[in-house]
Amino acid sequence: MSWLHHHPDDLVERFEPAEALAQLRQQATLTPEQLPKLDVYLHHWTLVVLQRADDPDGVQEVLTLCEIASDLTPASSEGSTMRQRWSGFQDLLEGKRRTLRLRASSAAVPMQLKQQDTILQIITQAEGGRVKQLDLVERLQLSKGRVSQILGVLESRALITRQRQGKESWVSLAQPGAAPLSPVQPHVPVPTTAVSHIGANVFALRKAA
Repeated sequence: MSWLHHHPDDLVERFEPAEALAQLRQQATLTPEQLPKLDVYLHHWTLVVLQRADDPDGVQEVLTLCEIASDLTPASSEGSTMRQRWSGFQDLLEGKRRTLRLRASSAAVPMQLKQQDTILQIITQAEGGRVKQLDLVERLQLSKGRVSQILGVLESRALITRQRQGKESWVSLAQPGAAPLSPVQPHVPVPTTAVSHIGANVFALRKAA
């Protein structure tokens, strides 16, 4: 008996995407009765993984589920409708997958700022190996706020250090071997309610006794 004989609510609660993927790979085709149940399942888990901040494996699992489900769907009017819906899910999931991959790549190799080499050269050539932050504002022809942002990034990468002396802020090169600063992670409130799904509202299917 197929795993899709369960009520959609039970499918969502009992089967994680990895388990559903293993079950779906054992099927030769999908029946018309199974299509709406699987649609509820795919809709629910697509919403779940899209809301997760960092779950590339989960995104890939649901993306593969949608692809296999489309391949197993019979050529019928209802089947064509489902394939179009699941294609939309795939587009959303693929966008999320690319975003996560780009974010991971950027984190592994920090992008060099446009003004980085210029700032480091100005500091190196300055008398005493240090320069006033206001002098950098004048030399770079940027706003005070923008220069402060750039210096903050360079400081977090252990390239420069900033020291306050009176009303002046001085910038110098960081000492060799200085460790990068850990970025402050923003506080994200933990949701108190679970992610809901549309199964009970969309399909009035009675649970098996």
